Amino acid sequence: MLKIKIISIIVLLAIILSACGAVTPYPTPTMPSPTLILPTTTPLPTLTGTPTITSTFENTPTPETVFGYPTPEAAEVPTCVPMMDCLKLTPNIQRQDISFNELYIGKYVLRSWCNVDSRYDFCPYSAITISSRDGQHIEIGGYPVWLGKETGADLTGDGTPDIVINWWSGGGMCCQKILLYEAGDKLKKIMDIGPDHVGTFTDLNGDGTYEYVAPEDISSSFCYNCGAFTSVVYEYQPKLGYIPATDKFKDVLSADIKEGLNFINQFTEQNPNMLFYFPDINLYDNPSADDKAYLKYWSENADYSRAVNSVYELVVNYLLAGQQSNGQKILNKYFPSDKASEYLLGIKNDLQGLLAP
Repeated sequence: MLKIKIISIIVLLAIILSACGAVTPYPTPTMPSPTLILPTTTPLPTLTGTPTITSTFENTPTPETVFGYPTPEAAEVPTCVPMMDCLKLTPNIQRQDISFNELYIGKYVLRSWCNVDSRYDFCPYSAITISSRDGQHIEIGGYPVWLGKETGADLTGDGTPDIVINWWSGGGMCCQKILLYEAGDKLKKIMDIGPDHVGTFTDLNGDGTYEYVAPEDISSSFCYNCGAFTSVVYEYQPKLGYIPATDKFKDVLSADIKEGLNFINQFTEQNPNMLFYFPDINLYDNPSADDKAYLKYWSENADYSRAVNSVYELVVNYLLAGQQSNGQKILNKYFPSDKASEYLLGIKNDLQGLLAP
């Protein structure tokens, strides 16, 4: 009890002395608080994922299933050059832009969609949707995809407007496709072809139905450096849609056939001792005797390769024009009969899907 009192007295005296300045307490160090400087760099953008559009034909409930947003500007209405390639529109057509970039074709609404990318002056990822009140909905995506200028015209001559869609997969020349829908009571696809280059609709025989003339690059599957740049004509048939029918419009190829015959005749007159050989597709891999002869003639005359290819190209055009007998005669003239028959089959195989059924 006595100890507690003594301790209490000592503590009380210390407090009094401190208050009177007799004891200087040990200073407490004061460290300045660090100032937090936030970086001024632009924050990183939020990652939203890589856009993907699958080029499929599917039934979907609304256009909102398509990636992206409607184009910021009004969708361009298909146009044409007066007195040159304008097609007469069907009477019930409504071709007008409204706020959501829509185009009315009969009872169908066409919408142009685009994922805008400032790096390009076109829409690299885009889509076309075709919708109607009865629930039909088609969605076509491409890199890009756009409405053809013929959209709204009656291409088949049956009084129903048609919808033309140009589709591209992106990347070089591969691959392009032309889709054609008949906008009747039911939406009906009547053409789906993939030419190497976009062609043109034209009425070749004046019957009121437009044919489609498509430029085609043909590459040989058996002959090295052989190919043909030609045209294929597609004709509309009510039950089949557009099918190859170049044989009915052979005049489209008459100029090319004449040019090919003239060049071959001129070359053979100037080089009567040069025999023709179709080199193997793998020319430089263990070349045969014929391949070596081809290389020899080619080294002696730069036009030799062109002359050989002209024979290939001439047979291509004869086959497309429905003149197989003429093609066989050309091959028989410049090759042994067994080789000529083999080559005819090879060229027909190169034209698979392009010859009239």
